[in-house]
Amino acid sequence: MSYKARQNYKDLIDKAPHPTITRRELLKRGLATGFLSIAPSQMILGALSPKAYGATLTCPPTTMSLGAIAQIFSEGGPTMGARFIGDDQAGLMNATMAANYGITGTNLVRLGPNLNIDSTSPFGATLLQGPTGFPGGAAAWRTNVLSKLSAGGHRGPFNMDDGAGVNTGLLGGISAFKASQMSKDLRIGVRNKLANWATGLSSVSTNGGGLNSAGLARLFTVSPAPAGLVTPQSLTDASNAAVDLADALGTVLGTPTRNAASELKNSAGCAFYGNSTIADPNFGAALFNPGNIAALTSALTVASLSAAEQALLASYYQSARGIIGGVILQLGGRDYHDRDPATVIAPADIEEARALVMFLAACHAASAKGAFLYFSNGQAIASGVANVAATIGGVATTVNAPIARGDAGGSYNAGLVIFFDPISTPPTALMTGTVSDSGSVRVAAGIGSPQVAVSGLYLSALKWINNGSIPAGAAQAMGVANPSGITVI
Repeated sequence: MSYKARQNYKDLIDKAPHPTITRRELLKRGLATGFLSIAPSQMILGALSPKAYGATLTCPPTTMSLGAIAQIFSEGGPTMGARFIGDDQAGLMNATMAANYGITGTNLVRLGPNLNIDSTSPFGATLLQGPTGFPGGAAAWRTNVLSKLSAGGHRGPFNMDDGAGVNTGLLGGISAFKASQMSKDLRIGVRNKLANWATGLSSVSTNGGGLNSAGLARLFTVSPAPAGLVTPQSLTDASNAAVDLADALGTVLGTPTRNAASELKNSAGCAFYGNSTIADPNFGAALFNPGNIAALTSALTVASLSAAEQALLASYYQSARGIIGGVILQLGGRDYHDRDPATVIAPADIEEARALVMFLAACHAASAKGAFLYFSNGQAIASGVANVAATIGGVATTVNAPIARGDAGGSYNAGLVIFFDPISTPPTALMTGTVSDSGSVRVAAGIGSPQVAVSGLYLSALKWINNGSIPAGAAQAMGVANPSGITVI
């Protein structure tokens, strides 16, 4: 006869050696079924319950800072005196100064509170003509746009002529300091040294040759082009699934109890949803084809523009809207001394003025502030003007082009920033440095190098579009301890 005594769990575990089981036996004895009986129900409840881990994802609106910032770096040393003329220069104007600048000196037109141009120079005539199709024509362009300009600048520090100063850091950027949807600057034809603080800024680049809207669109579109399974809807569905899974697993794993877990999930989820917009194959074209932008087609005749002008117009507009950061343009071949006024100087001056016209038209269409920076690494000195035939925006005309006779080593040079206000005239900005009666300039104390001047004018541009405040970190990034000493507005 056998006798069996009832044993409890303690009797079992006290046996030596302890009984062992494999992982498969452990699962068989209930771990798998226990997990499956609890976890899926908790995951489903977590996904469905509005109280669990913030089941409804709330994405903040995309932060975008309105206002356009753009730069031209005119490489080689054009006759910058034939561009913009400050009130102090205009007050001193005489035959010698006018000849050195390459203007008549007798056809000055005032724009805004402290800015003048020679209306018969290639640059001035182009600016006054404005874009084709602007409502009200050139007269309305002058009243509604050009009268709302102010200029500031640092004279003298850009004092290396020709190639000598091309790599002194005269190219900047703003992507880290201006909130935009794409968080990138657009660099066009940039090939020389950037300012030290601009080297690491997020950007996309394109060669200046063959500039067109299609080329820019490709820079801001998924590559290869979205097709098949990669569509805006598929990415939206994938984003929804990822967020739902995060909610469900968060409940099981206790993620919501961890610091900043909800914020992390929201940030990641919202970033996923942003991919849906970019995956639209028409995303880039919608941004950079001005014919697709109603605000631009109603402001001027887009079809009258060259391919490069259309690309610039759309780029400036997207900077003004806060979609991209700044637009940095480098133009080469501007070493004007001993070059033909009709075939070299006038066309180049018109090209640069047309770029500024595109910038102002874009800001006007976007009803946004703008700051246009204008640098050169040298300065040609002129010996009067030559009357030449030119074509501006498809219109044949006659202009007084500078006769550039040699290098001036920067003695007549300056770095400028042009401010635009869509509502009213911007405040009078500062022009540092002094001007002699021959037109040569002397740098102001405290503006000891091109790098300092570039930083000051970029900080001025940022301050303008940010309604009087410099974005946090911008001055520090540029190595400026006292921004008020080098800003001009």
